[in-house]
Amino acid sequence: MNPILRRRRLGAVVLAAGLTVGLAACSNASAAGSASTKGTVTFGVSAAITGQYAQYGEQFKKAFDLAVDQVNAAGGINGHPVALKYEDSQSDPKQSVAVAQKFVGDNSVSLVFGDYSSAASIPAAPLYTSGKLVQYGFNNSNPAFTQKGSQYQWSTSITTSDTYVWTADYIKSRGVNTVGLTYLNTADWGIPAFNAFKAEADKIGLKITDAEGVLDSSDDYRPSLSKAVAGKPDAFVHIGYGPDAAKLVSQLRAIGYKGTFYGGQDEASFDGTPDATGSIIGAQFLETSSNTAVQAFVKAFKDKYPKEAHVTSFEAGAYDALNVAVAAAKTGGTSRDGILKGFQQLKDVPSVVYGKITFDQATRRVASPQLTPTILTGGKWVEYKG
Repeated sequence: MNPILRRRRLGAVVLAAGLTVGLAACSNASAAGSASTKGTVTFGVSAAITGQYAQYGEQFKKAFDLAVDQVNAAGGINGHPVALKYEDSQSDPKQSVAVAQKFVGDNSVSLVFGDYSSAASIPAAPLYTSGKLVQYGFNNSNPAFTQKGSQYQWSTSITTSDTYVWTADYIKSRGVNTVGLTYLNTADWGIPAFNAFKAEADKIGLKITDAEGVLDSSDDYRPSLSKAVAGKPDAFVHIGYGPDAAKLVSQLRAIGYKGTFYGGQDEASFDGTPDATGSIIGAQFLETSSNTAVQAFVKAFKDKYPKEAHVTSFEAGAYDALNVAVAAAKTGGTSRDGILKGFQQLKDVPSVVYGKITFDQATRRVASPQLTPTILTGGKWVEYKG
């Protein structure tokens, strides 16, 4: 090849490469400020569409789609329609990281919901932070998601610690002064939950007469229960799951204790235990709630999906999340920067889970989350107003 022609072609290649890199750099630099500023406002969803957690992805999608329909019917976000872009993470950490890379590089996406599990959300967090893209892990209860994250990680899921702070406060509000207590003696959940309850109990003057660590694999809790009720407490608290609570409450009644039992879960073994009747817990969402907003949501959901017999906290959480994201965009703007600004300013956003949502800016979670007191009656949990 002619040397002069070779140099000209080489120069053209270098110039083209330089333009490509320069345009990419400009694209990345402007992504935070330009995403979704015109036309449709697009939110990404990192969720399990396939795999072992696909049922949750489907529940989220139904609630998201209902909320999007309602928002768009009401005029969208300041006239801009809302759309969702889904990516299948299978709620797997490896997949969620790949999904994060894809969303961060997509300038049309101004916020991402997900993932289903904290285990999948946390590894992807640094990528969302680097892309200045809000990662709204609305279902992530692990405190580490926000504690170890940046200003771009937010969640409306109540943490285990907050659940048991609420429980202590509620019990005290019922005029109870003393409680006997058992808790699962596990480092990853039971002990931290107990510590949160105890710290709040000490703070508000709720006396724990005795606390006994137990294992969910045990079949005989009577020795621990006898110690826990020896001080004749006004009520009894169990920090654990449904199956162990089912065995424990039956043995508690068998040794003669008649005080109110605070514990258990809405699951088959506990709900079907006769001695569990009258047990009280706090629920994030209750489809039978008398709250008018909850009733309207449940009706709208069942009208859209007539084959769905029940509406759970998973649908409610996703429905709330979409509306919180919309409120943030209306407050701060539809760009990535605007969405972040909106989250930092939101107050009293209507919620079917909490009533209203205001974020604690230090934790980037719901400030003072309130649960709904429920009581087990006839094998079903209903709102408790006693």
